Amino acid sequence: MSSQFSTGQKWSFGSGSFAQWFINSAFNLWVFSFYYSAVGLNVNLIMLAYILWTIWNAFNDPIIGYLSDRTHTRFGRRKPYIILGTIPVLILEIILWLPPLNNQIIMFVYLLIMLLCYDTFYTMIALPADSLFPELYTSIKERSQVNTIKQVLATLGLIAAALVPGIFIGEVDQMDGYLLNGIVTTIIVGISLFIFIIWGVKEREEFKMDYQTGFNYFQGLGYTLRNKGFILYTLMFFLYEYVLLLLATIVPLFGKFVLGTTSTFETSIIMGIMYIVGAASVFIWKKLDVKLGSKLGYSISIIAYFIATIPMLWINSYEISILVAIFIGFGFGGMLYFIYLIIADVIDEDELKTGVRREGMFFGITNFFMRLAMVLSIVTVSLVFTQTGWEEYNPIPGIEPILGLRILFVIFPGIALAITLLGLYFYPFSKSKVNEIKKQINELHEEKKERVRSI
Repeated sequence: MSSQFSTGQKWSFGSGSFAQWFINSAFNLWVFSFYYSAVGLNVNLIMLAYILWTIWNAFNDPIIGYLSDRTHTRFGRRKPYIILGTIPVLILEIILWLPPLNNQIIMFVYLLIMLLCYDTFYTMIALPADSLFPELYTSIKERSQVNTIKQVLATLGLIAAALVPGIFIGEVDQMDGYLLNGIVTTIIVGISLFIFIIWGVKEREEFKMDYQTGFNYFQGLGYTLRNKGFILYTLMFFLYEYVLLLLATIVPLFGKFVLGTTSTFETSIIMGIMYIVGAASVFIWKKLDVKLGSKLGYSISIIAYFIATIPMLWINSYEISILVAIFIGFGFGGMLYFIYLIIADVIDEDELKTGVRREGMFFGITNFFMRLAMVLSIVTVSLVFTQTGWEEYNPIPGIEPILGLRILFVIFPGIALAITLLGLYFYPFSKSKVNEIKKQINELHEEKKERVRSI
């Protein structure tokens, strides 16, 4: 089957991944450090704000996903949400760094409002954008090609999230620089989203009528949650996000107190190297995907990532940590490549069973678990800090807090990755089954296209 989309469209589509990963990774990487270290908000209040944020997500993400599945406009069903969410997100990226400093309760309320507003508008961008990937690119070859573009640009977004703030933020516990970083981030993300919206966001004609035959909200939610493959994927996605968010949360503190970095830029270099190697390794993982299949490829990447993190249990040299980051980046690149690819197989099989594309509902539920993973990461950090005597930010931590940071870097992610491997063992989408699904899905799409054109 020949491609419906040009190379320029595919790279423009990938620019959306750059924008999402840049702004959201910068958010995850620096918000906790800012409010905990620079603002001085109690870690238990931060944890409470994240929990309330997750409760909001229980309603917000699945509803936006469902609505995008059922929307019908001359612009399509996904694009209107992306447009509506863009300006508010860019504004929030600036005012996020301007909290009132009167007292703990006021700072807590401000953080909570920022979290809820950011999540609502970011979801209006990210969820429809994620839904478009398996919807637009359905063949194994094209999906692998575009996923490679997406993950390379997503990794560049991660690199920007790690390095750009380091240029403007001095000490992690000083407020100077956070606002300027927010302004610069807003400009870069705004340009990327403009490219994405104008040249990248397309919709296929064969799905124009799917909104008419979809489930109602509760029927769709119930049917989705009974899908075995999706339940296993959601578990694995939740654990992947937990590992990534835990890493983002503690790296600024790990760099300063364990590795002895003197600025956030030095810490950012470690993250940047990991992401650069991750981006480069995507091409290797693509070849493994074609040869071995996504299920086995993801398993290999998880094992590679965990083995590479083990030295972080004892090293305290900044120079050695850079070397370790290279090996961590290789496994990380594979995890990033596969986690957003394997859900497409779940969605394809669901379309064969239901007759409609329901990416919005699937991604709405996984996005909720992404936020739940963020809460678990903050709870994990909070519990470890409490047990090591670091409930309040302390610029001179002792041996126990340092040990706690090492455990957070290696042991807790290791447990999460072990559970992921168990989930992959039972995951039903082998390479042969995926190939069979592709044959059937192509036939179904040709039938849909004929029905749309006959109207």
